[in-house]
Amino acid sequence: MNFLYDDKPIIACSSGTTSNTAIAMIRLSGFDSVSNLQRFFSFDLSKIKPRYSHLTNIHSDKLVLDNCLMVFFPKTSSFTGENVLELSVHGNQLNIKNILDLFLADSTFRLAYPGEFSFRALKNGKLSLSQVEGLDLLLNASSNLMLTQGLDILQGDLHSQYLSLHESFLKLKAALELSIDFSEDVGEEESNTLFNKNFDDFHKKISSLHTRTQGNVSALLNPDIVLFGQTNAGKSSLFNLLLKHDRSIVSNIAGTTRDYVSETVFIDGTNYNLIDTAGIRDSLDPIEQVGINRALLKIEKSFFKVLLVNPFEFNLDAVDILSAHHFDLIIFSHSNSKNFGEILSSLNLKSIHGDYALMADFITGSIGPLNSIGPMGPQIKSVAGSIGPEFFKSGSVEPLVKKFISEKFKIFSANHPILLERHRDCINKIYLKAQSFINDIDNLGDVAVKSSEINLIGNSLSELIGIVTPDDVLNSIFANFCIGK
Repeated sequence: MNFLYDDKPIIACSSGTTSNTAIAMIRLSGFDSVSNLQRFFSFDLSKIKPRYSHLTNIHSDKLVLDNCLMVFFPKTSSFTGENVLELSVHGNQLNIKNILDLFLADSTFRLAYPGEFSFRALKNGKLSLSQVEGLDLLLNASSNLMLTQGLDILQGDLHSQYLSLHESFLKLKAALELSIDFSEDVGEEESNTLFNKNFDDFHKKISSLHTRTQGNVSALLNPDIVLFGQTNAGKSSLFNLLLKHDRSIVSNIAGTTRDYVSETVFIDGTNYNLIDTAGIRDSLDPIEQVGINRALLKIEKSFFKVLLVNPFEFNLDAVDILSAHHFDLIIFSHSNSKNFGEILSSLNLKSIHGDYALMADFITGSIGPLNSIGPMGPQIKSVAGSIGPEFFKSGSVEPLVKKFISEKFKIFSANHPILLERHRDCINKIYLKAQSFINDIDNLGDVAVKSSEINLIGNSLSELIGIVTPDDVLNSIFANFCIGK
């Protein structure tokens, strides 16, 4: 990081520099005294009251650049641990640039690098490394789950659990040192009892955190909804319906979608990548075949898999490809067409599996009213035969599809999984070392050996809460931050 050892005063617009807004926030940090900035303001800075808003003009010589609100935070109570001045100015981008240029003109300030304000907060002990990562998660959240956990790591319960785990470790370490230095005074039995009590408390806390690291959370961070199936099954129609606008081309010509098309769709507090894929079929067209291969890759990694089947154009040659995947939802199109039930029953779909199935009418080129819905059961069931024990009349397809997606996301996030990969890795290291200690404790008769094993646990714990901070970890974290934060 270029700014790692640079303590020069910095300035940035924290509210962004890409579009006009009513109000913009300009932050200045690292100056020695607020009175040194008097030349920029009409307000008498000798009368400034910390953490109070003051109305002032920003001027350059006799030219007034803006009329704004100014708040001063002394280093003892600021975000960065340095003197900070926050200016709420009018948010026209030309106005912001003129104000920034004013403070940059005599080189008193320089523009801040991305994440530099937060780095200075870390360097000055205002934030721990885990809190900085929580802030990063909060700023870049694409779902309420990420947003909530970002706040939780920054100031909430998860941050408290990390601190509590560290406190338990310090007690464990103290109990071990007591057995080394004062075993004759305290007694070996009482020393062991105290050590075991503290270790049990530590192990209980790390075990609780460890349960929240189980499973693959990558799908929760950037979940994909993939629409999959043969050509002319209705994938593009469903894609457009969920987006509420005609993004994909809908046509009766097979193979219209030759590559996947993706858009963001917001469902119950979460942004999903909705992906319309190329239709699966045997094709000699090399470009279409690339699109089909990409569709197969997308379905492998997707969070929610939707298979669309047009019974009237279903090609049995694709059964093996479709059977290789378990689908969250299967939609059968053209359900209002004549002989739909007979055609569907005649298909050999025993090897295709999914959780739920819907019937929809795609005759008009877009998804029409839903005629029936049938749960395929809480467990994996074959599509063959009856889709479910009973069909129900219902409304449109769109809310039902979104309901199934939302319910799966809730199930996957029910145990409040820890989302940050570095945190998950550190917690797993600590847990595995604690388990290893339990398994080998009978063979660790020597107190010095016990101390060495406990220190190994401490090293991983220090990494989790940020006492040990390798430069590559810092570079990875702050690369995600925006300028002005």
